[in-house]
Amino acid sequence: MRPLSQDLRQRIIAARERGEGTGEVCKHFGVSRKSVERFWNEHRRTGQCLPKKIGVYRLSRLAPHDRKVQRWIEAQPDLSLAELQQRCEEQLKVSIGITALWHRLRRLGLSYKKNDARRRARPPRR
Repeated sequence: MRPLSQDLRQRIIAARERGEGTGEVCKHFGVSRKSVERFWNEHRRTGQCLPKKIGVYRLSRLAPHDRKVQRWIEAQPDLSLAELQQRCEEQLKVSIGITALWHRLRRLGLSYKKNDARRRARPPRR
């Protein structure tokens, strides 16, 4: 999906400024009623109507604290995700979901699968 061109947006706004109704404009330019309303409201609010970026990677709220989180895990490798989430909330004042936290740790190369501990805990196979 691509944003509508700036030229089309300007023609839609110009038509609305001439007094044409939303329905007339959407039929004339072949766009949805919602798009015409959105462009017009954006133009009235800010004076312009530029397309928003699509598909931009969002930086994690935890990114500025990566070193601290790594140190926590090095100091206490058996921290659960829930405990780490709570620690982030209390000490860093960063509210983050379990899944987002897991993705951040994975991106840093920190695994939270405690497979070695599980293997040692169960009886050997025969």
